[in-house]
Amino acid sequence: MRKADSTRIRLRFRLTRAFIYFVLILGAVIAVFPFLWMVLTSLKTYGEYALRDPWPKALTLLPYRNLPPTEDVVVDLYPIEEGTWGGAPRSAQPLMEGRIPIEQVSAPVAEQLARRGEAPPLEVFILVADVDSEVEGYDTFYFTVGSRVIQQETVRARLGEGWKAPYYINAPDMERWGPQLIVVDNDPNHFVVRKTWRPTVMLIFNYIKSWYEADFARYTWNSVRLTFISVTGVVVFSTLAAYAFARMQFPGRNAIFTAFLATLMLPEVVTLIPNYAIVIQLDRFFERVLHIENAWLNNWTALTIPFMASTFSIFLLRQFFAQIPDELYDAALIDGCGHLRFLLQVVLPLSKAPLMSVIVLNGIWSWNAFLWPLIVTSDETWRPITVGLSKFTMEAAAEVHLMMAGAAITIIPILILYFFTQKQFTEGIATTGLKG
Repeated sequence: MRKADSTRIRLRFRLTRAFIYFVLILGAVIAVFPFLWMVLTSLKTYGEYALRDPWPKALTLLPYRNLPPTEDVVVDLYPIEEGTWGGAPRSAQPLMEGRIPIEQVSAPVAEQLARRGEAPPLEVFILVADVDSEVEGYDTFYFTVGSRVIQQETVRARLGEGWKAPYYINAPDMERWGPQLIVVDNDPNHFVVRKTWRPTVMLIFNYIKSWYEADFARYTWNSVRLTFISVTGVVVFSTLAAYAFARMQFPGRNAIFTAFLATLMLPEVVTLIPNYAIVIQLDRFFERVLHIENAWLNNWTALTIPFMASTFSIFLLRQFFAQIPDELYDAALIDGCGHLRFLLQVVLPLSKAPLMSVIVLNGIWSWNAFLWPLIVTSDETWRPITVGLSKFTMEAAAEVHLMMAGAAITIIPILILYFFTQKQFTEGIATTGLKG
């Protein structure tokens, strides 16, 4: 009986542990899945996202394996009817036309058509037009099966004077999945198209495109400045307030601290309107009395100063400061130290871990702030990257792959900050008494 009971106990323990691990793994998958979906989508083309392909080909660079980095393709030219090209009217006066097999231009498009059961010949038309060097003409690649057009790509072609300068033939999908085509030779009867494959650029193409189209450089610089100012102010004011609550004796200290902690129960949206009204009055006061326009609204002051008094940061540091033995302060007092010198020379060197936690947490909160910056700013002068991302999502519309690339760009600095400070962050949380 005892052996049977022991076996049942071990079995029950193992099943319980297996169930706990299953729940934990399931929770981790649910938590990580949105992030993983964002990263994978940011590496896809528009076509891959539209087809709901689960895995971006760019991640393994399948379209580019066994391909030489540079290859020259000779394209024969033939005269075409005046005013048309490929049966469609042209913006520029066409002179000659050439055709390249689709497999030599965009292997993924060829594979996609093969899956549909499309039969060759597959060809890409290339136009040679007499375009002035100062004019950018917009033309089209036509992907055809026989005489039927199955796909087209708008491109920009710039020809130098007399066709002497090389010019690029690029299209939205071809910039990503196809080669970069450069005309390197202009013969009366044919020209040479040089294909250049750049897998690294193709892999991060959505990130490059989002960075420039959304002007993330400006928004990122704004967020860096605002985060630095906010975190600096929070560290200074929270340190002083936490030390006062932890080490100094004054009437009503505990009552004031309790009332101060009660503000943590207030949702942000509740204080949003009062804070905005205060900022408006401050802005009017500075304009009327000091003759300074936009001293608060649409400026860094409204984006940083209201958040420098962080209740949670004061509570976090106060919990740690209260654990410092009184004997240290008594010894420092005998040596002639006052509160300020004791704080700077004794308390702060012992508080590196909780201070790092304050820096990381407030850095994340400041970087991710969205609603308040959207309200108190009216242009891009001080708007952070979160507002820039929101604007970009409206401009990108159906281009979800570009939206996800922009979202990934937004969170990269936070991930870098956390990975470099993970040890100090967890140590700071554990030593402030919040773990229990």
